Formats: sequence, structure tokens, C-alpha cells
Amino acid sequence: MSTVRPKSSHTVSSAALKKRRSRVLRRRKEDRPSQSYWAAEQETTDTGIDLETRRQLLRQHGSFTLAYSTAVQPRLLHHGDQHGFIAHRSRWGVTCALGDAVCDDSQRESMIRQFVDQYRRPMFCQISRSTAECLASLGYYINPMGIDTTLWLSDYTLGGKKKEWLRYAGNWTARRGFRVEEASFDQIGADRVEQISEAWRGTRTVKQKEVRFLNRPIVLEEEPDVRKFFLNDPEGRPIAFVFLDPLYRNGAVIGYATSFKRRHPSAPQYGEQAIMKHIIEKLKSESVEQLKLGLSPLASLAATEFPTSSTTAWLFERTFESRIINRHFYHLKGHADYKRRFHGSEEPCYLAMPTRFSPRRLATLLALSGIA
Repeated sequence: MSTVRPKSSHTVSSAALKKRRSRVLRRRKEDRPSQSYWAAEQETTDTGIDLETRRQLLRQHGSFTLAYSTAVQPRLLHHGDQHGFIAHRSRWGVTCALGDAVCDDSQRESMIRQFVDQYRRPMFCQISRSTAECLASLGYYINPMGIDTTLWLSDYTLGGKKKEWLRYAGNWTARRGFRVEEASFDQIGADRVEQISEAWRGTRTVKQKEVRFLNRPIVLEEEPDVRKFFLNDPEGRPIAFVFLDPLYRNGAVIGYATSFKRRHPSAPQYGEQAIMKHIIEKLKSESVEQLKLGLSPLASLAATEFPTSSTTAWLFERTFESRIINRHFYHLKGHADYKRRFHGSEEPCYLAMPTRFSPRRLATLLALSGIA
């Protein structure tokens, strides 16, 4: 007669453990904050310069793509005074400056030198040529890290075969009852904007993290001079949007930079193009000087006369061409190809490091940006 063995206590424990683990993971998923929680976070520590002073400096000198972000992005620190500031963050003992100094051109070199003296061998990310020239004179190695595309609107036209794709997108959506409008959060509703943004996030290859530092996190409330354009479906419901950050010079808005582009999975594939066509036409009618499309990371890494790290250049080129990176992490080539279709003016952006090659500094940049 066979003996019926009792169930192993170890088996019971394993099953119970798996069940508990499943409940914990489910709770974590339900409790996980949306991507917008980064922007909802208020400044609780001294960032170096108060927000009002930063906004005043921004309105005088904030003419580069990241200027608005450097002034208002949560968790950034600010080195400087009433004459200007450099935005930065630190991790793992590495300080990384973001963008150019927000100051008068005559103050830029002295402010950069003060920053380099105060912080131990900082790196600089997404800087312009003028900042790169100053850092090269201080012994920094300068590598192109991509291109920034600008549409100079006084001379920019939507005619010709090269812009046919934009005209087609506008006509295609209009014929099917979709409409583009500029609106405020009071008109649209912040909840609806967040729903679109969260649905868009769900379609991304990397869903768990919102890129920050290089991009400021989305803000679900009105901000000074930020403009918002929405694509509405035939029933009048917003299903896609493009937000614009202002560019300033001498106290006046001189242009805009695209900051957030999101669309609900139900939106037509031509939705973003239709919004961009509308934006270009709207800004041209207002005699706005320029529209910046932002950084195309690691695209068009042309040779430069600056002291350069060949290892960093090789790594950037291989990353841009990598099928694995483009397919499973971030579609670098597709991002660059899309912006090239606008046929704007391309200007290189640079990464500056105090040593020829530093894996730790590159890893710090990825971590600060929420990529690693």
C-alpha cells in the first residue's frame, strides 16, 4: 500500500511567497506615480538662485533651446548671481552643467571660469559653440553630441516638394474632421492632457521612466509664455498636443522651442505633422523670429577643430547606428530623420569633459537623464 506523503512545508511556503510577491508588485504598479509627478514636485531646498531672479535673467538672455528648462526644471541647482546662472546637477561625485550660461555674452567666459573653479572638474552637456570655445581654452575635450534644428520663420515656406508631407498631413486631417487649436489647460483640462501623455508613454519602448535633465518633465498647469497646441478629433476631444517653450532676448519673446509632443494611440499618424504645420503658419503670421525643434541626439557628428576624444566619438557613432539601441531603447535615427524633413538650419551641440574619456561621467549623464 502506497503511503500518501503530506505536502512539503517548503512547497507551501514557496507558493505563499509567490502570491505575496505578486500582490506587492501589483500594489507597486498601482501606486507608481505618473510621469508628471516630476513636474508637480515643488522646490524644497535652496537651488542657489530664487525662481523670480532666474525668470528675470531668462527674459533677458534665454535665447537658446534649453534656456527655459534650465530656469524652471525641478531638481536643478543654479550657480551664479543677479547677473546670470549656470544650471547643473551632481551625482556620483560628478557635476554636470546643462546648456549654456543664462547671462549676457560679456559675462559668459567669467561665469564659466568661476563654475569650473568652484566645482571639481565638471562636465558640460548640450552647449553651443561659444561655450565650447571657452571650455576648449581651459583644456576641455569637446565632442559633438548631436544637432539642434532651427526654422527661421521670416524666410521659411511650406511650399515646394520638400514640404509636401506637411501640407498633406494638414489636408488629410482637416478632410476627416480633425482640427488644430491653441488652448489653455482651463479649456482642455489638465486631466485630459495627462491621459494623453500617459497613453503615449504606454506606447514607448522604455515605459517606466520619463527622460529628464536633457528634457524637462511635463507640467500640467499654466506656465508663463508657454504655448499649447492640440489636435481635436471630429467630436472635439483633444487626442494629441505639442507644447512650446519661449525663447527670449532683451525682455521680449523672439521665438519658441518644441518641448512636449505627445499623442494618444487613437490619434492619426499625421496628427503631429498637422499640429506642426499649424504652429509654423501661426508663428509666421505673428512675425515670430524662429522655431527650434530641439536636439537630435548623436546625429550628424561632424569632425571639429576642437580637442576631441576619439573614443567618445567612436562610442557616439556606434550608438547612433546600433540596431539594438534604435529598436529597443530610443529610435535615434528616426528622430533625426523626422527633424531633417523640415529642412531647417542645423547647428551642432557639444559635450565637454575635462578628461579625454570618462565612462563615469557618461554614465552620470545617463543616470541624471533617467536613461540608466
